[in-house]
Amino acid sequence: MRKVCSGVLLGVAVVLTACGHSESEAQRQHDANTPAGKVGQAAHKAAVEVDKAGRAVGRQLDKAAHDAHEGWKEDARRDTGKK
Repeated sequence: MRKVCSGVLLGVAVVLTACGHSESEAQRQHDANTPAGKVGQAAHKAAVEVDKAGRAVGRQLDKAAHDAHEGWKEDARRDTGKK
C-alpha cells in the first residue's frame, strides 16, 4: 500500500510540476502563511510522521516474524531429536 500511495503522490507531483506556473519566492512565502498553506504544512508533517511510524511498525513485524521462524526451526530440531 505504501508503494501505491507513493506512486500516486509522485504522479500528482509530476503533473502539478509540469502544468503549474512558476511562483516567485515572495508569493510562495505569502501562500505558506495563509490558512490553507498552514493546513497543507500540517498535513505534510502528519504524512511524514505516519510514514515514519509505518516503517517502524514494519521493522518490528519483520523482526517478530524472523524470531517466530527461528523458534519454529528450533522446535522442529528438538522434535526430530526426541524421535
